[in-house]
Amino acid sequence: MQKTLDYPSDQSQEQTVSAADLRQLLVKIYVKAGMFQAEAEMAADRQVEADLRGIQSHGSRATPRYVRAIDVGDVDPRGQALTLVKTVAMAVLDGGRNLGHVTASRAMKMAIDMAREVGTGTVGVKNSHHLGAASVYALMAAREGMIGYCTTSTGRASVAAYGSPLPAVANNAFAWAAPSRSGAPFCLDMACAAASWGKIDALKMYGQPLPEHWALNAQGEPTTNPAEAKILLPAAGARGFGLAYQCSILAGPLVGGKMPLHKTKHPEAEDTEHFFYCLDVARFGDLDRFYNELDRTADEIRALPPEASVSRVILPGDMEYERAAQWERDGIPLHRDHLNELAAVAAKFKIPVPWKAE
Repeated sequence: MQKTLDYPSDQSQEQTVSAADLRQLLVKIYVKAGMFQAEAEMAADRQVEADLRGIQSHGSRATPRYVRAIDVGDVDPRGQALTLVKTVAMAVLDGGRNLGHVTASRAMKMAIDMAREVGTGTVGVKNSHHLGAASVYALMAAREGMIGYCTTSTGRASVAAYGSPLPAVANNAFAWAAPSRSGAPFCLDMACAAASWGKIDALKMYGQPLPEHWALNAQGEPTTNPAEAKILLPAAGARGFGLAYQCSILAGPLVGGKMPLHKTKHPEAEDTEHFFYCLDVARFGDLDRFYNELDRTADEIRALPPEASVSRVILPGDMEYERAAQWERDGIPLHRDHLNELAAVAAKFKIPVPWKAE
């Protein structure tokens, strides 16, 4: 069985930081960069949640990139979301080019409110920016006893078409989450390529090679060097290619955006689109029967005998749920380069960092 590679970790290259301290630092940075306090808190919440789940490339590691985008005008730190279309069960928002975390949080909250009223809610977003980890928005729905879905666009085409060495689709992320009465909610969060670009960058930061069959270099040749990766291969061949195309339709032309093949600007300058979908479980049938069947199935799957290469059988979301609980209590281990980049941004705004340099 092919194992899924987790984000790299090496204690000799890391330092542990309190989640609360990290969140407070991000809020201060964003306020200094021009964001309103409430929206800075919203963005920091989503990023630290990604860090806690072990998705640091989509958490606070992106903050220096966001601040640079604000500095050059690619992000409007006070851009306001406008409702362009609204019915009882769907809406389209203009994100105002603010950080994607802000509009995405509001869009999923709107989808949840619609689902609570009529059973389902769908919200599309245009003119937005990078939203971080897709899972944190799907989980907003799961925490409300609902099934949530999120997908988002990226920049230009960077994933090869199935059967070609040339890029044709973007590495769209998507996430599904379903509630659990106790324990970890089901949460599938994945890129449509063999890995996310963030994981490629993480392996580069830790000095680790890429697995084979992940990436191609500029000449279209396979490479295991993260510094040479220019094109990613789709996950599971035609399946990942098809998923990426489907995600691009929802987070793209559906709300007036472009398909990745027609995006020409660098990712920070290009418009980003999002799509959120929510189902209120209680509206579809007996809630107890839903939880009884789902929890019983989850327990039975986790009790299956593992193969020799793994210690136990888990469901999507289990590992991240357990990691978040531990790191909320004990602190988040972050790469020193990650912390140094945050410290440089903080120094620019004359904000002291809440950790000692090692």
